[in-house]
Amino acid sequence: MKKGRLFILALLLSSTTLYAGGIKNAFAALNIYDYFKARSLFIKSMKHDSVSSCYGLSIILSRNDNHFYNIDTAYFYILKSKKLYTAASLKQKLKWKDLGVDSGKILHLKDTIELRAFKVALGTNTIDGYNHFIQVYATAWQIQSAVDLRDVIAFTKAEKENTYQAYKSFMETYINSTEYADAKKRYEISLFKTLTADHSINSFMNFIKHYPESPYIGAAEDSVYSVATPHHIVNEYYSFIKGYPTNRNVTKAWHKLYSLYTMDGKPETYAQFHIQFRDYPYTQHADTDLILAQTRFYPVRQNNLWGYIDSTGKVRIPFKYEWADSNFFDGLAAVAMNDKIGFINKRGELAIPCIYDEADHFRKTISVVKKGNAYGIISTLGQTMVPFEYQEITNFSEGMAVIEKNNKYGYISLLGEEVVPSQYQDAGDFSEGLAYVQNTNGKYGYIDVSGVVVIPCRYDWVSKFKNGLAKIKSNSKFGLINIKGDTILNCEYDNIGDFTDTIAMVAQNNKVGYIGSHGEIIIPLKYEYAPDLLTGGMFRKGLAKVQLHKKRGFINTEGKVIIHLDYDDVLPFNEGLAPALSEKKWGYINKKGTLLIHHKYDFVGNFCDSLARVSLKGQYGFIDMDGKAIIALQYDAATDFKNGLSQVTQAKHSCLIDKTGNAIIPCQLNNTQLFGNILQVEMNGKMAMFNLSTKAYVWQDQGFGK
Repeated sequence: MKKGRLFILALLLSSTTLYAGGIKNAFAALNIYDYFKARSLFIKSMKHDSVSSCYGLSIILSRNDNHFYNIDTAYFYILKSKKLYTAASLKQKLKWKDLGVDSGKILHLKDTIELRAFKVALGTNTIDGYNHFIQVYATAWQIQSAVDLRDVIAFTKAEKENTYQAYKSFMETYINSTEYADAKKRYEISLFKTLTADHSINSFMNFIKHYPESPYIGAAEDSVYSVATPHHIVNEYYSFIKGYPTNRNVTKAWHKLYSLYTMDGKPETYAQFHIQFRDYPYTQHADTDLILAQTRFYPVRQNNLWGYIDSTGKVRIPFKYEWADSNFFDGLAAVAMNDKIGFINKRGELAIPCIYDEADHFRKTISVVKKGNAYGIISTLGQTMVPFEYQEITNFSEGMAVIEKNNKYGYISLLGEEVVPSQYQDAGDFSEGLAYVQNTNGKYGYIDVSGVVVIPCRYDWVSKFKNGLAKIKSNSKFGLINIKGDTILNCEYDNIGDFTDTIAMVAQNNKVGYIGSHGEIIIPLKYEYAPDLLTGGMFRKGLAKVQLHKKRGFINTEGKVIIHLDYDDVLPFNEGLAPALSEKKWGYINKKGTLLIHHKYDFVGNFCDSLARVSLKGQYGFIDMDGKAIIALQYDAATDFKNGLSQVTQAKHSCLIDKTGNAIIPCQLNNTQLFGNILQVEMNGKMAMFNLSTKAYVWQDQGFGK
């Protein structure tokens, strides 16, 4: 028995000796780059010393100077070596230290392998490459960098595809990515634009139904509102209210309907409104408006401070403002205090504090205001709808306003959303669904309300669309395009006038003719061009002024000469007569070309209220349609008659006269302004309000007339 035990012990000692020698030989072979021998010895020693063997194999596999190179397998072995080393006893660790294997070297090799693997991933720079690194090298310190780089590539790929499906896929796959928020934003707008591309009510309603959490639900509802009320008439608004009762614009629609229906401000209209629209939810508002609608407020100044009176002269709003607007808009009027502008209502309440440097009057419950050097938009409640971060904001047209930021132009919606970022050199108002923009190359094209370029930027200049047509300019010549971008008239004309009576003047080589709305020549280019004819030669009531041999007359829309070209100049017909110039004197002709009032005046105006303003030697008066002087030529200046009154100036003082020449107020005034039948007058810095119906002052500033 003892002999057998000794044999077993000897065998074990022999085995341990062989194992130790094998490991040492393996490392010796590794040191002289005998990878074949080292690998074989490490594998054979794996059973007896996994820590050292795995460490050695990891070294071989992590070096790219042998055909055993495999960085992933190298990582597998170094992780195994680290794990076994951590669990080993101190005695075993001391033994491994004699072989040159310790925790520091294991960790150093692990870090080296991870770095090399990360460099491989960087070299491929693909999603799969980074995913492989992330999965295999899960404990590497470069993991977050790999994740970030992978996410950037994935997001860039989604951006390039630029579809809501691509962004959705990105968000589902990379939920924790830094780009997630941006992807979601792009997903939402792409989803909205794609699913509502036809801009139909059905598409917007389906979007609202299926995507109730979308941030563009409001935009979809606004689009339903816009499409459902294209003509802005009462019946459309009421149909919208009944058809889409949950739409956020229902209140707005009610107010629009109400405003349209009661726009004349008559009490009987309000009464009829209550009968026809018994379901109107704001009856108290309507009752209040009924009272206010019967009261006209007039801005007046007393002791250099402004307030408001009614038509009886009763002070409705005290005199405490440095300035006051001439009227109320959306129930509010702009006023100034301490060189700042705010808004008051008809109760005299300061509804919006005087904190703005500039302000437009309210339109559709919003106003563009300026604070410091920046513009923003506020509501009638004083809420900031658009932040103060723009150099300029224009008035809204078709629900969009031009903005200027960093000397570039873009667009915002009525919701204050920056629909088109500030990126253009120039931008115009929307008209017929399109707006012109100028790119960085200085070329003009058109975008739609979503900001999409629908007509490429390739023109030197363009106009707004009107009646489906727009003027364009290329290579110093003008042409026409339609709203689809189709060329209606090639750029071969020196100028093109505006369309009136579906006809427009065109000029080429100092000759003018006329085209129709399809670009067809309807009157040949045979008349002479003169700069004033571009507007003065437009068709008005079927007639247009033309010139030949420096003489002028009228043609009709068929090109037939109606008034012979015998005059130095002619002006449009009004009340059946047209001014005509001959030998530097003006007279009047009828539509048959007959001279009814001889050429004898230095200046004439059109007939208004059957009287025409005429001048000789700088003095103005009025004649009737027979040429008889009704009001003597005695004034230094005069306006055409309107509503039976003309403002005339004599010796630097103004007054109003009636059609008989009688002064309504003596000519001692410095300034006048008419508000219905109430005339605001100034004399020596003092103001008064004069009722033209009663021929009496309803209110006077202290000291007026003295």
